[in-house]
Amino acid sequence: MKSKEKRIENILFGLLVGVLIGIALFLLIGVNKSNFRYLISTRSIKILAIILSGTCVAISTLIFQTVTDSRILTPSVMGLDSMYVFLQTMTIFIFRRMTPVLTAPIPKFFITIGLMIMISIFLQKFFTGKSKGKLLYMILIGMIVGTFLDSLSSGIQMVMDPDEFLILQSSLFASYNRVNTTLLLIAYIIVGLVFFWLRNDMRTLDVMSLGYSQSINLGLDYKKLLRKNLTIVGILVSISTALVGPVVFLGLLTVNISKELLKTYKHKYLVMGSIFMSILSLIVGQIIVERVFNNSFPVGTIINFVGGMYLLWILLKERRVG
Repeated sequence: MKSKEKRIENILFGLLVGVLIGIALFLLIGVNKSNFRYLISTRSIKILAIILSGTCVAISTLIFQTVTDSRILTPSVMGLDSMYVFLQTMTIFIFRRMTPVLTAPIPKFFITIGLMIMISIFLQKFFTGKSKGKLLYMILIGMIVGTFLDSLSSGIQMVMDPDEFLILQSSLFASYNRVNTTLLLIAYIIVGLVFFWLRNDMRTLDVMSLGYSQSINLGLDYKKLLRKNLTIVGILVSISTALVGPVVFLGLLTVNISKELLKTYKHKYLVMGSIFMSILSLIVGQIIVERVFNNSFPVGTIINFVGGMYLLWILLKERRVG
């Protein structure tokens, strides 16, 4: 047992070293005496945003996969990404003309995360965790809500002014080049409070991963814990998406790779592994976008492409096993 934990700790240490090396490379590539202050200040903001969004996506995806007992699901099935696109569309199309104050960064940020959290809480009513049927019902409702919002967004985008449409498109993909420092500080405070709320739940999540019946037999108040964890998922996803934009497949990619590497059910290890993998993936992706493709497209494009391919590989692998 000790040898297994030692192996896990070595892997986590290796991932941490990889993250630190990635941060150092990201900060120092191309830096000289003349541009040191400017590049370090701008890149430091990007690094802080990457750490925050990577942490939020990793933890939210890990918790969601635990409570749904599925390694191929992400919180995006609740329609949160579609809600984000709809809100951005409505903000540009209506509020930018009628009530410009709502398009200011801070009001827009709180409106976005507030409505996205409301959607996630609403969908909890359709999932009690008692059966796979309830899970499928929640996914179905989330897909219906997401499809409805996507249709509304597409219809509005068809009649938008071309200049407004270009502004909108720049906000629909994850990017670390336009992070607001005030919002970043606010987001760190909120995420810190969420971590404080979650601080004693690692062993509880270990038990919840056994399923509804086993959790009840072991004395857990499953419904209460389920509502708490789904609320945490909604908050973390909302903050990450509202701050930098949606990265649909990042959590799926990094959480599953972490599980494959660590081969453990203990969430105290899986959380750290998923966070390190998520941050490292974003740093590598951002370096590729900036150095190879000269910022011609956002980092989310690379992450979603790799994550989509990885999802197909998981599905084909499980089909062969089945």
